Amino acid sequence: MDKIKKLIAKILKKVFSREFITYGVFGVLTTLVNILIFKLLFENLAIAYGIANIIAVLAAKVFAYITNKLFVFRSHCANVKELLLEIVKYVFARGFTGLIDIFGMFFAVELLHADEMITKYIIQVIVIILNYILGKKVVFKKHDRSKKAEEAV
Repeated sequence: MDKIKKLIAKILKKVFSREFITYGVFGVLTTLVNILIFKLLFENLAIAYGIANIIAVLAAKVFAYITNKLFVFRSHCANVKELLLEIVKYVFARGFTGLIDIFGMFFAVELLHADEMITKYIIQVIVIILNYILGKKVVFKKHDRSKKAEEAV
């Protein structure tokens, strides 16, 4: 029973952490950017869903990088090399989830004949979860300067 209490306490601590809450807020905003741009292009401007989706995904990725770097993970790069490495990691991580978004839409709409908007919503849930994991574990890892200092000595 004590293990269960500790596990629940650990989960609650994580869920109510500043990082998790700000990720949720900016994740919702990123999703809104993605969906609203898609909706505007697809429904209002009659742009093909595939092109509309690519434009929406790219706009959302740029918005997400800026908000994740500044507000969620509070990433600070010591130099230009670290910044460029972070951007490259971000491009690959978000490129991967962008491909899931794009090909998931294609697969569901073209092969399964699913509704475009419902598919977009479902895929966004999957992408949000993957983006958090990749952002935290791969892109915006905390730079351990003390460890690097020790290795230099």
